Amino acid sequence: MKKVLVIVVTYNGMRWLQRCLDSVYDQADVYVFDNDSTDGSADFVASHYPSAKLVRSAENLGFSVPNSKGFEYAVKKGYEYVYLLNQDAWLEPGALDLLVAAAGAHPEYGVLSPMQYQDGYEKLDRQFEKRYARAKGPRYDNNVAKGRVIPSEASGSPVEVSRIMAAHWLVPVTVIGRIGPFEETLFPLYGQDDEWCQRLHFFGLKVGVVPAARAVHDRAYRPESKEKLAYRNFYTGSLVRLCRYDRPLWLNFSFIVPFAFVKAFKYRSLLPFKHLGQIFKDLPAVKELRSRIRARA
Repeated sequence: MKKVLVIVVTYNGMRWLQRCLDSVYDQADVYVFDNDSTDGSADFVASHYPSAKLVRSAENLGFSVPNSKGFEYAVKKGYEYVYLLNQDAWLEPGALDLLVAAAGAHPEYGVLSPMQYQDGYEKLDRQFEKRYARAKGPRYDNNVAKGRVIPSEASGSPVEVSRIMAAHWLVPVTVIGRIGPFEETLFPLYGQDDEWCQRLHFFGLKVGVVPAARAVHDRAYRPESKEKLAYRNFYTGSLVRLCRYDRPLWLNFSFIVPFAFVKAFKYRSLLPFKHLGQIFKDLPAVKELRSRIRARA
């Protein structure tokens, strides 16, 4: 195994932590950033996984900042890869080896993910399935459509996708140095993975899935309020669209107002129009990010 740092951001994740950390602890070095959990998550990591690098935050810093701290640590310590692993996710034995082998054989990929299943491996994670179903190349259509388990002997070559959730990401450290870390101001909690995938495409890199590698994302599918849906899907989704680096900003923005009407109708709520005002306020930060990323290209 090449030098891999697994980054896990925790916040009150005791129900998953043992399965999450046990799946990688003996295969790679582990970096855990705890977002001021109140359920004993940090103490559990300290007592049961003593060789893990544990960072205890005095406040909940979201998702982007902790992972950026992990990126910095990986660069400082000379790791070749980072593996972003959600606290509610875990890897099947051998999956990390398959991903590292695929990354070494296919340097054109900036992110590689295993197949992401619901717990029990009977169905694919819903969001993963939506993205994987649009993949270019061999897609195992019948299995994906019917939620069947894809055989472990499936291809170890990557299948290109447009984007994939960061619950399971293998990333070469050189790619982080090339395109930069997550955007912390505009995307503290949601959307940073979609924006980063757009950034990869802008730099001529690919996003892929390794079908032979299997993993679980046990998100539990709890009901979400209209407020959370509007924030994540409209507000954050709009900011991601504005950051499409291959298009002029005015063209990206032309989709936002119609998008607000669509989401307002869907949620039977005026919340999208409230967020629209914040999006206007965020435009200077969007322009600054676009300039910064384009300057790296």
